[in-house]
Amino acid sequence: MVSWLPIHYLRHSLIFLIIGVVLLDAAVQAVHVTNQSLIFNVRPEARSRLTAAYMIFYSIGSATGSIASTKLYAYAGWNAVCLFGAAISTIALIFWALTRRLS
Repeated sequence: MVSWLPIHYLRHSLIFLIIGVVLLDAAVQAVHVTNQSLIFNVRPEARSRLTAAYMIFYSIGSATGSIASTKLYAYAGWNAVCLFGAAISTIALIFWALTRRLS
């Protein structure tokens, strides 16, 4: 969520975009590694099938986000794209908070 704030200020400086992209990439990589470690614990013997299924849905989500962002940019500009990214991140965080198991 935080990475979208500096990305939003792209028109002021390219440095903001770089900072935001580095933060966003680090967050995506952390989520990616966490998700894969969680699904591998479910059925360790089915790693390749689980990886294939995970990557298919990951790709579908990425493509859907790209299409939505392109449409938003054409309709409402850069602010809408940044708000959309922050909103999706917030929804994911809320979903995680509501569905995590309390140990």
